[in-house]
Amino acid sequence: MKDIFEQAVQDPYAVNLNGPEYKARMVFGCKILKDNNTGETSIFNTALGGHHYKKLTENQLLAFFEGGWRHGCYMLALDNYKIKLKRIEVSIKLEMNGKKNPKQIQSLKNSRERLMNKYKLITDKLLKL
Repeated sequence: MKDIFEQAVQDPYAVNLNGPEYKARMVFGCKILKDNNTGETSIFNTALGGHHYKKLTENQLLAFFEGGWRHGCYMLALDNYKIKLKRIEVSIKLEMNGKKNPKQIQSLKNSRERLMNKYKLITDKLLKL
């Protein structure tokens, strides 16, 4: 985990979120935090809704241990995009079977297209690693 944190610190694209009690970096909805007092390092998913960031699952952490900081961030971003795309698909189906508001349907389709473009961009970056 130390190596992953050092990679995050060296990453020029990662945003510095240092505070008085911790050091932190964030990129693509992935935040890594190191407590100055305990030395404990944690990685969080900030892209999922809710009042608190979610710690990564074992499978998500595995991507970081196998490929490093940037590889793990890309994989996490792709997972988040898949979740968001599924939500949009459900919303489109509900709208098509319900009110059939053309503006709402077009808005959802635009959101889906934007997410698909982001997904492709991250996939291309992942292949270049």
